[in-house]
Amino acid sequence: MELPRPIIVDPRALEAAEVIASLPETRGVYLFSIPGNSPHLGWSLNLRRRLTRLLFPSYTVPETGVARHFQKITELQCWTASSRLEASLLIYQITRQHFPNDYLKRLRLRMPWFLAMDSYDAFPRLDIVNRPTRRHGTVYGPFFNRDLAQRYEQELLGLFQVRRCTETLTPSPDHPGCIYGEMNQCLRPCQCAVSKDEYANEVLRVDEFLATNGKLTAADLSTARERASQEMDFEQAAQLHKRLEKVSAAAASRDGVIARLDQFNGLALTRGLMEQECRLWPIMGGYWQSPVVLQFSTMEPGARSLDQELREKLSIALAPAAAVHTGNRVEQLAVFSRWYYSTWRDGYWFPFGKLEDLNYRRLVREISNLTRA
Repeated sequence: MELPRPIIVDPRALEAAEVIASLPETRGVYLFSIPGNSPHLGWSLNLRRRLTRLLFPSYTVPETGVARHFQKITELQCWTASSRLEASLLIYQITRQHFPNDYLKRLRLRMPWFLAMDSYDAFPRLDIVNRPTRRHGTVYGPFFNRDLAQRYEQELLGLFQVRRCTETLTPSPDHPGCIYGEMNQCLRPCQCAVSKDEYANEVLRVDEFLATNGKLTAADLSTARERASQEMDFEQAAQLHKRLEKVSAAAASRDGVIARLDQFNGLALTRGLMEQECRLWPIMGGYWQSPVVLQFSTMEPGARSLDQELREKLSIALAPAAAVHTGNRVEQLAVFSRWYYSTWRDGYWFPFGKLEDLNYRRLVREISNLTRA
């Protein structure tokens, strides 16, 4: 996603007051420069009012140091924002551009947490990270916090027998092992209890569970349970039912927004700057894309349905050739997590694996609600 062009205001120009007065009364971000000082970045819920009070106060201001300080502003740049999400994205991009050395500290941007399969070792294991590296094969997230990621990890470890130790294994029959191996909660590759291929099969089962959040596992267990009941093997059916309950509990501990990092696709729906305007903020592969603006006041009535209009615009904007995968993916997902998990979220999130899987019916309904409101 590229930073949009700013509205540049020269406070010393005669038309400066007119330029600021023409700004919409909406939230926005501003950046001004004063000789001898670092740039100042701020935001406001009413950009026009903030800049008017800053440059052209209506009351008499005494000749204090603060007043003389603001009179030295040489250039002012501002960006209007239709939502808190857009303002967050603007602040992130502007801060990263103007303060490259300490932008994360200025933003107070906390990296989200992920559940990853550490494939660096010959015997992979699950790992909780907030900065995935090349050693991590499949990565899932973002989780709201570390505790929820660890809870989901513990649920998986209770279902599968992958190792929990963090050491680099050198399998040997003389290895002392650990308590989890004694409780049959680990395949004990350290003690050569299983071969490398047998352990790899268990890792594949974990990957399959992560990919579908246990849907395929639950379906297989349900089928096996029904078969055992029909064959009057009630003891086996009870065991399968107990395992099915564990699978359901593990799946319930994972938020619906969690997805594989390189397949994290979706779009956010927010209001637009103008009346009867909405904006779609797509994410493809964990990277923010340029917004898609829907202006209904300019559409010809009865020309095409909204569903057809959305499908056409999104298919063009999110085509593989048009998708952008630049920047720091984890930081961009941190901006998403700050918005999605916040109490002030001012929009709707629509996840999808492939664009044809997008819930267009719900999207059309929420767009209609926003334009009517």
